Amino acid sequence: MREWKAAEIEKQIAFQMPEINRRIIRSRSERVTRRRPRDPEEQEILDRLCIYKWQRSVADGKVKILSKREWYYEFD
Repeated sequence: MREWKAAEIEKQIAFQMPEINRRIIRSRSERVTRRRPRDPEEQEILDRLCIYKWQRSVADGKVKILSKREWYYEFD
């Protein structure tokens, strides 16, 4: 049985890691999650867009309030 030293294992991992990471990234089929938090300006813009879309949906009659806790939202 072959003996491995920690330095040899670390060297082997460091050598193969870029190729393995590339394979993992290419094999992903789902959407990639964000790795950094949004900056405040970007978050404010997204909040305004969401509020605008909601208000437009309410004005167009796409949102119907069925009861206090139940709504119907017709989306395209």
